[in-house]
Amino acid sequence: MKKFIKPLLLLLLTVGCCCVKSQNLEVGWTGSIGMSKVTSNLPISGDYKTKYAFSGNLGMFLEKIIGQKSRLGIEALWVQIEGKETTGQHILTATGPQGIEVVGFSTDKSTIHSSYIGIPVYYRYAFGNFGIKGGVQPMIFLFARAKDESKGEINNSPFETRSETEDLNFGRVDIGPKIGIDYGLNKKLRVRADYYHGLTDITADEFPWQRRNRQISLGLNYIF
Repeated sequence: MKKFIKPLLLLLLTVGCCCVKSQNLEVGWTGSIGMSKVTSNLPISGDYKTKYAFSGNLGMFLEKIIGQKSRLGIEALWVQIEGKETTGQHILTATGPQGIEVVGFSTDKSTIHSSYIGIPVYYRYAFGNFGIKGGVQPMIFLFARAKDESKGEINNSPFETRSETEDLNFGRVDIGPKIGIDYGLNKKLRVRADYYHGLTDITADEFPWQRRNRQISLGLNYIF
């Protein structure tokens, strides 16, 4: 899948440049950075939390002007989603002479990083230099990996372990609403802020728990 990414981005750039000459169309680059979270209903005992982590988007946008204040838009984005799961003071037990005994504790952290091609479609309404956007963002899964860390104590002896998992199998398509606002600095640049709320369970069907993507981002639009 990775070998198709660069040709796809080159194709999108070529199509976008051709569209610049079309009447009532605006096209340009867009990029943003922010925070993302992969929510989970995984039932783990202890102080289990999901946390926000760094994320970003990069790609192109095209907007069709349909009125003095209204536009229809579509974007093609390279989307990077990352989430953290932590469990603090997880109690470790073992079977002993008197039954189940506490033998130690561990603090666990897992970082999940996934890559998608996002194709948000939206309606934008402008008033002055401000714009409000709302729409839906389908995302095609490319690849994912995870890093796991655990440290703690067993039978009064400290321990620490680390591991990595490549080629995680997530659901092929994620989709959900995406809303945003922007502000035009000049005729070429807009500052933008967006929120994406994934509705699809991204884990594979064989797993009993569910995970969903969330992303908050701040970025720029550059109009050709």
